[in-house]
Parts: sequence; C-alpha cells; structure tokens
Amino acid sequence: MRSVLFRSSACAIVVLLAACDNSGGTSAEDTTAGFTTAADALVATLQAGAPAASDPAVVAFEAEADKALRTLGTPALPLNGFDSYDALCGKTATIVSAYVNLGVDQLPEASKAEAMVRNVTQYLDQMFTPLLFSTHCTAAHLPFVEEETVDDVSGQAAALLQIRGGAHQQVTGLLQMAGDPILDAARRRRIVDLLGADAASFAIILSLAQRQELAAMVDTVKASLPDADQAAADAVKAELTAAPCGPLCQM
Repeated sequence: MRSVLFRSSACAIVVLLAACDNSGGTSAEDTTAGFTTAADALVATLQAGAPAASDPAVVAFEAEADKALRTLGTPALPLNGFDSYDALCGKTATIVSAYVNLGVDQLPEASKAEAMVRNVTQYLDQMFTPLLFSTHCTAAHLPFVEEETVDDVSGQAAALLQIRGGAHQQVTGLLQMAGDPILDAARRRRIVDLLGADAASFAIILSLAQRQELAAMVDTVKASLPDADQAAADAVKAELTAAPCGPLCQM
C-alpha cells in the first residue's frame, strides 16, 4: 500500500501542472528532432489511453528525455530562446499533464483531483524523467527571460509574475518529492542534484521571500536524506541564497 507521504508527492506533481553527447556527428537539428518526434509519439499514444511502461513510445521517449537532460544547452541540444522553450519544455509539460489527466475528463468535477493523484501514484515511473526535464528546461531558459526583459520589467509584470509562480511551484514540488522517503534513494538524490545545478537559474526569477521559503524547505529535506546526500542539499540552499537579487527578483 502506498504511504500517506507518497500522496503528498503525488499532490506536488499535480500542483506543478497548475502551473547524448555530440561525438557521433549528430547535428543539433537532428537531436532536437529526435526529442520532439519521440515526445509527439508519446503524446499520441497517451491520447488513446494509458500505455504500459514497456510500450515503444514510452521507452523511446524515456531515452530521449534522459539524453536531453544531459545535453540541453550544449551544441547537441542548443537553446534558442522562446523557440526552444516551446519546442522542448512545452513537450515534456504536455506529457506530464497527459499522464496526470488520464481519464479525468470523464469524471464529475468533485472526483477529478483524487483521480489526478491516483494517476501520479500509478504512473510516476513513466513521468519521472519527463518531469525532471521539464523543470531543468525551465531553469535553462530563465537567464534568457532575464536578458530579454531586464529593461522592461514593469511593462511585462503580469507575464513575468506568471513565470515566477510556475518556477516557484516547480522547485517546491520537487523539494517535496525529494523529502519523501517512499521514493527510492537514487531518485531523491537525482532530484537534489538537479536542483543544485539549476537553483541559481531559478533564483533569477524568484523573490527574496520565495528564496527564503525554499531554503527553509531544503533544511527540512536535508534532515530526511542519507548523510551522503546532505552536502547536495546544502548546495541547493547555497545557490538559492547567494544569488544576487536583480530586477526580476525585485519586481
């Protein structure tokens, strides 16, 4: 039986939705095309119902998403502003949302939230890598958002605050999952390592109050981690709290 703690992780993913190396000569276009083709195939499969973990579309996208986690922002999978944000981050957000919402539309409104939590519980194995990539992809694009808007924060405040809210929910949700001992140690460490790599990028858009809130969450998560992983949690907190507070942070 799943624990109550796992339910909190499932709810965290629902909240998130309210918001290969290149040595073989593969071109950036081919790498991006491979990712988006695999993503589109999985979305199409999900439209017909829940696929098994062994379904070729699931297996193919898991491989592409894992590769993309390692190569995003390199010549193998370059960033291209809002174009790559839509083509890459948007794809994984769509996939995670599709898993969460499997069969939900046919239910009465009062039953939908519970069904979404059940879906996350059942399909977390298949959602885990796309979920991590979606968060990593958002973080990778936030420096671009800062560069594009730093001279016009007031004129785009509503849109920027929406981005801030989504980024805050992503980090909050992953921290809740990292602190849930029902998840295996390797996955919890993978979450903390990813947040350590991306915390400084997320800090660009977060307010000081949000950073302080997340730093306190990190302390709670750290207490639940094995001793060998606690330094990784410290790295997340250090990146969140040490980053300067620029125009986006101050808005």
